[in-house]
Amino acid sequence: MANLNCPTCGKNYNSDKLRVYKCPECKTWLQWGTDVAESSHVPEIRVEDSMAGLDPGTRAIVMASNHTTYAIRSLAIFLFTTLCTSLLGYGLIGAGAAAALRCNSYYSDCGSGFVIWGWVIIALGFIIGLGIGINELGKSKP
Repeated sequence: MANLNCPTCGKNYNSDKLRVYKCPECKTWLQWGTDVAESSHVPEIRVEDSMAGLDPGTRAIVMASNHTTYAIRSLAIFLFTTLCTSLLGYGLIGAGAAAALRCNSYYSDCGSGFVIWGWVIIALGFIIGLGIGINELGKSKP
């Protein structure tokens, strides 16, 4: 709860009773009251260890659980990335193979661009998945 003052009409308002900090009568933005402006107390911010109150055995179990979570996450990200890009790449390879079967021109590429891009997508997906997986696995080390 804070007191707000209107600079135009000079009326005081309670911040809890307003949805928008504008004066209901003259529609100008309200300013903080003197009680807030004069207080120079800045609250102290403390960063506390969330596991400070745990006994050493429980703390070790929680830390091991965190390491295992990162390791499983790295494996899941690698598999998901490679699976998705492989499906896309094999779809393009299949489209290129279908185009090659229907092709009756000797001098055209007959869908080889699809096959090449399919292999490029599969290779990039594997490399990206490997990189992200290794990054997540590195987070699991103490």
